[in-house]
Amino acid sequence: MKILFQARGAALQALFLIVLSIAIMVVDHRFQHLEIVRSNLALAISPLRYLVSLPATAGNWLGDWFTSHTELLEENETLKAEGRILNARLQKLEILAEENARLRNLLGSSRKIADDVIVAELLSVDQSPYRRLIEINKGSSDGVKIGHAVIDDSGVMGQVIHVNAQSATTILISDPEHAIPVQFIRSGTRSVAFGRGSTRQLELRYLPATADIMIDDELVTSGLGGRFPPNYPVARVTSISEDRIRGFVSVIAEPKAQLDSSREVLVIKPRQ
Repeated sequence: MKILFQARGAALQALFLIVLSIAIMVVDHRFQHLEIVRSNLALAISPLRYLVSLPATAGNWLGDWFTSHTELLEENETLKAEGRILNARLQKLEILAEENARLRNLLGSSRKIADDVIVAELLSVDQSPYRRLIEINKGSSDGVKIGHAVIDDSGVMGQVIHVNAQSATTILISDPEHAIPVQFIRSGTRSVAFGRGSTRQLELRYLPATADIMIDDELVTSGLGGRFPPNYPVARVTSISEDRIRGFVSVIAEPKAQLDSSREVLVIKPRQ
């Protein structure tokens, strides 16, 4: 009997609570009396909600950060690689522009030359300190012969001393064993310019002390000896020294040709 009364009491309590809940919901829906209470409760439990969602939020944020960081690193490496490629292409364009300018200068020089010419390129340079030799990519099959003069767009470089079918060896005017007959444009004085082993110096020896020579005088080929056609630029006088005891004058001249940097040259074929 006691258990029966306890069951009825529990059922009545549950029914009361249900009715009370329905009444509160109806009153809240009709008159909004519990809005303030609900707002305060939401404000009170908002920190708890934030703490509950913090691990998930932090995980998502860290995932996005690592993803963005990795993407930025990959994009940075890609941009660096593209930058290197563009720089290489730019350098190549600059080199091609310089080569185009040199070829235009050579073309302009060949038009001013009365003799026939062969355009050639350097294959190699002899690095020996005692010789100044270059190899060009034209040979006997192109009409190159021993003794032909070689020039660039600025002046005389040397002459051919050995010929193969597809290449030829040229001795530069700066070689210690080379000599080239020259003439001073201003005074007409004739002499011989010897190589000194330096690409920037030629030497004229044993000129008479009475010779009319000045700094910056221009030297051209005299045509004597038949090796070099006359009137091609050779050098410019840079210094004059006098031996008062022997009564001679020595002259140092700077070659006009770019002996250490020219890549394209002209081989002169004198007309008969």
